[in-house]
Amino acid sequence: PSCRGSAVLVPQLSYLCILGRTNMGAGCSRCTSTEAAQAQPIVHVKPSAGPEEPAPWAPTKQLDEDETPASPAPAATLVVPRKPDQMPKPESTVYGGSSRKITILHFNDVYNIEEQAREPKGGAARLCAKEYRDNGANPLVLFSGDCYNPSLMSTITLGKQMVPVLNEIGVNVACIGNHDFDYGLENLMKLNSQCKFPWLMANVTERGTDLPYAGAGTIWVEDWNGIKVGVVGLVEEEWLETLGAVNVDEMEYHDFIEVGREMARLMKAKGAELLIALTHMREPNDRKLAAEVPEFHLVLGGHDHHYVSGFIEPHNNLMVKSGTDFRDLSLIEVEFPFGSSDPKMSVERMVIDSSVPEDTATKAIVDEYMKLMGEKMDEEIGETLEPLDGRFQTVRNRESNLGNFVADVWRKSANAEIAILNSGSLRSDMIHPEGVLKAKDFVSILPMIDNTAVLECTGAQVVVALENGVSQWPKLEGRFPQVSGLKFKFDPSKPPGQRIVPGSVYLWEFDHDPEPLDMERKYKVAVKEYLAQGKDGFNIFLDCKTLVDGESGVILPSTIKCHFIQLRVLNKWDEKKIYTRSLTARWLKKVKSVKSMQSLVDAESKFTRTSTQYYQERSHGLAVPHPDQGHYCIGPKVEGRIINILEEVEDFV
Repeated sequence: PSCRGSAVLVPQLSYLCILGRTNMGAGCSRCTSTEAAQAQPIVHVKPSAGPEEPAPWAPTKQLDEDETPASPAPAATLVVPRKPDQMPKPESTVYGGSSRKITILHFNDVYNIEEQAREPKGGAARLCAKEYRDNGANPLVLFSGDCYNPSLMSTITLGKQMVPVLNEIGVNVACIGNHDFDYGLENLMKLNSQCKFPWLMANVTERGTDLPYAGAGTIWVEDWNGIKVGVVGLVEEEWLETLGAVNVDEMEYHDFIEVGREMARLMKAKGAELLIALTHMREPNDRKLAAEVPEFHLVLGGHDHHYVSGFIEPHNNLMVKSGTDFRDLSLIEVEFPFGSSDPKMSVERMVIDSSVPEDTATKAIVDEYMKLMGEKMDEEIGETLEPLDGRFQTVRNRESNLGNFVADVWRKSANAEIAILNSGSLRSDMIHPEGVLKAKDFVSILPMIDNTAVLECTGAQVVVALENGVSQWPKLEGRFPQVSGLKFKFDPSKPPGQRIVPGSVYLWEFDHDPEPLDMERKYKVAVKEYLAQGKDGFNIFLDCKTLVDGESGVILPSTIKCHFIQLRVLNKWDEKKIYTRSLTARWLKKVKSVKSMQSLVDAESKFTRTSTQYYQERSHGLAVPHPDQGHYCIGPKVEGRIINILEEVEDFV
């Protein structure tokens, strides 16, 4: 038998440590007997590899026997942008001489595998470890998370295009990022299991257990070019609370400083000489980690999309963030002088522009997925019982059932009380007829990868935002709002800034009595990051506290995709006749990880009607049984959320 990503407890640490995917032999209790595994806790610590021994989690393709690791360039403190083809060919690595050296390649937050229109064009085919191996190096390739979303391609593929790309690039170890959860826990674990390298996240466990969340590993310790390297994956608490497609109540966060110290001690006990924190955190938290845990020689971060590197006081350990989207790569040289445990380190920013040659094998993968994108546009993703009105003359002028649907799903996914969606986000300018909805329908409706910010706004600030939204009526301006969680009236005969009818703004849910908006109370309001920046006249949002920033928030098109996935799962359960006492109980039992759909239902004890009636009424068009076939569709309607009082008078007359 062989270990396949198994994990066993380290009782004194109460965390799981990762094992390799290959047979570890007599040293691995899980490879000898189950009972021994339970009695003999171990971690994955690989000794110096012989030429015939494949490294755990390494790509299937191994280096040729005549490919020898090599020394990097001399250490330097300057960070100089350079291209991969400008890297000098290093001399061979010294194992028993004056020093030991290792080359590390680091990148983070990659979304689009194809090259971009403007320089630096990037592209996965250009960011490939083979370029450096061809120069004689044997680099350790580390990735700091965020790849499965957001991108237009991921709205179709759910991120699976990244698996062969990262495998071909030659990633050795990765840390999980927030957007890797965008399509749910099951999707994340499925994709991670197909990667030829481990995904780490040491400081988040399943609540009430010692099991790392999402099947992640905690540490990776391995001999690399004669240096024993230890890597731990760490994340921050801030973005965990923003996840829209998993149940955060099932996650238990542990302080990254405390866990970092504990994991550093563990890795040193296992012989690690070079300690690396691979993180997905904001820069201030990475700096804090470097300053407070001196055991880490390197803190390699993600989450931020800018490039930054530097030695952090007081311990002079190196922190690096490597840009975004296959456009930047960090080349880090580490050298242990003979007889010293204090490494010398240097970092260079490698600019991935069009002058960098593309790797043929990786380019073939990219081309295959670009072709698949065209084919996937005709894929059926759901069904609507109502025509969806996305015409500009509707969405930029009055309430729209399409706007209601998008805003409702989005608000629930963002865990907000109110959602204000500028109608310029809805781009199809057509009526989508009742019946089957295809991928191309929603790409035409939401073609942009819009990030969500959640703001803390007073009721008075919400009214000011609504005033801006209706200020240009009857012009078909994109600032006109589609809303969820509230209803209001406006009078276009009044001057801009005075059009919201006093006392007409209510918090509103389909099956709740309207509640007047309290001008002094603070509400959680979901808006696009674009609006949170004060664009399109929404300056008022600049005065509001940011609870969730755009990078950490849910992705608007992804929330719609997830909703149809959840309906598909619900329909499959019905086909298999999996019943419990109620639809609500069934949903909560089978899809604990889907927070956005759980928000559609209350505890089972709260309702007295049949489950189908309850679900249909609670979701107000988000999940409606087909009248003939019984499967769940969408069926949003216009519900009186936005009322132009001049039209109201005309209708009455």
